[in-house]
Amino acid sequence: MIAIDYVVLGVYFAIATGIGFSVMHRVKAQDDYFLGSRGFGKFLQTFAAFGAGTGSGDPVNASRTVFTEGASGMWSVMYWLFMTPFYWITSVWYRRMRHVTLGDWYAERFESPRLAAAYAVFGVIFFIVYASMLMSAIGKVAAPLIGVEMIEIGGRAIPFEYVLVPVVGAVVLTYGLAGGLHAAFLTDLVQGVCIILLSIVLLPFGLHALVERFGDPSQQSLLDGFAIMHQRLPASAFEILGDAASEFTPSFLVVVVLLNLVGVVVQPHFVATGGGAAKSEFDGRVGLVTGNLLKRLCTVGWVLAGLMALALYGDDPVLLDDPDKTWGVISQRLLVPGLTGLMLACLLAALMSSVDAYMISGSALIVRNLYSQYINPQATERHALLIARLTGAAIVAGAVIVSLTMMDVFAQLKLTWGIPVLFAAPFWVGMYWRGATTAGAWATVLFGALAFFIIPAFASEFTLAGLFGVDLTQYSSSMAGTIQLAEKVVAPFVVMILVSAVTKSNSNAALDRYYAKMRLPVDPDPETDRQQLAAAVAGQQNGLVDKLFPGTSLEFNKPTRVDILGFAAMAGCCVLVIGLAQLVLSFRAAG
Repeated sequence: MIAIDYVVLGVYFAIATGIGFSVMHRVKAQDDYFLGSRGFGKFLQTFAAFGAGTGSGDPVNASRTVFTEGASGMWSVMYWLFMTPFYWITSVWYRRMRHVTLGDWYAERFESPRLAAAYAVFGVIFFIVYASMLMSAIGKVAAPLIGVEMIEIGGRAIPFEYVLVPVVGAVVLTYGLAGGLHAAFLTDLVQGVCIILLSIVLLPFGLHALVERFGDPSQQSLLDGFAIMHQRLPASAFEILGDAASEFTPSFLVVVVLLNLVGVVVQPHFVATGGGAAKSEFDGRVGLVTGNLLKRLCTVGWVLAGLMALALYGDDPVLLDDPDKTWGVISQRLLVPGLTGLMLACLLAALMSSVDAYMISGSALIVRNLYSQYINPQATERHALLIARLTGAAIVAGAVIVSLTMMDVFAQLKLTWGIPVLFAAPFWVGMYWRGATTAGAWATVLFGALAFFIIPAFASEFTLAGLFGVDLTQYSSSMAGTIQLAEKVVAPFVVMILVSAVTKSNSNAALDRYYAKMRLPVDPDPETDRQQLAAAVAGQQNGLVDKLFPGTSLEFNKPTRVDILGFAAMAGCCVLVIGLAQLVLSFRAAG
């Protein structure tokens, strides 16, 4: 990188920091800081969902797994595509909860502030691990991108990522702590544009390099780079589903999708980015699904970049030794001055657009479900905001420490797949069955912690399959991994349902209040909504959505026309995205 690249970086940091301070005066209460007063429309909700769901780890993971697995490696990121139709439904939940945190939901549904406190601890751990993965991605990319492996400070040579990652953390803290969620959403708009640029800027340079190196520049156009890429790589490299030897077999993909569908609903930031901060239910729906579809389209660009790297540098010892560096290496070798700085700014934007949401949502959990509940119930709004900002700083600092300790992007990603199973089954069962009990929720959380984290930490060979006499050594590593992930999907639900069936139910008054609230569509006017909610809780049925199974303990709402049409439309969009990926991968030449 040269001077112009650092100028680009400086301009980006100045914009992000300036946004934070420009909206600082709006933050006067917790609702302002944590949810932006629930005043976001479709446009900002779209880029909030896009930004929070698209981190620096995504292009790094996609290019890394495509480099090692071929096009089937795209599922390391693209598996989220199949959640999009369900987002059309789940976004309504977060708005109708009318809560600031998901910890508030556990406290209300299971009448247990202690369960909410446990969820708050879980949420902070999840955010630290997830944010650390994004920071590790920056660490893997920045050194080859800048061309600096070590930097000298005070006469000591220090690995470059040990300097960059803390600096990034400091910038996130500056604008996030100043302006809260409003600042985060506004910067997500800027960062979203950067992420889209990141997804396309490498492609023409990669095609040009293929023609220059392996073709005839005087006779061939840029698009002929696609044909050259097909000549350089085997046909299997362009197949989107891997064979039995691949890490991304169809069975593995199905289980990963199910595991993440079960777990994504309890990711703590979804209260804000998943629709809870929107002006209306429809704004939340449109923003969440549109933002996530944008990410899937960007993934196609990341896959192409990974294939170009494989065709150009498939025998490169640097990438063979550490495929996590794929994105950084091709960016450094292909881009011209100025664009190198822009690429690093885009990667930093991708990281920061996710970490800011995690930081704010995590601090909300600690303030509302731990500090105000057990330490200082009389805390003023000003004091609560101070604690929120200190907690946010601790979350970012923890992510920096974990990042510099692990520095393995794909391993950290897989770790994030398993953590949400601790609280997922209580959420799903509690959403739809009146019989879900507090004892069942606690039993499920403790079971998950022991079976999936604590015992395996001391006995690495432990799996539930082995416990039941299944010898996993007879299977391929991919199939064994599939079985282990399937355990995490099914076992917690079994525990939750069985224990709930034999333990004391929650009070009818609390259950009636909760399910009436979830059947009442949100009015965009806060005062009108409060009046309608009070009437619904008092037993009035006006405006409530009908139950699908009236007279039973099952609390499924009857689908509306908007529910059905929106879900079908999103399913069709998923098919179109896969078709687009297949079309791009099969493209060979201009004519």
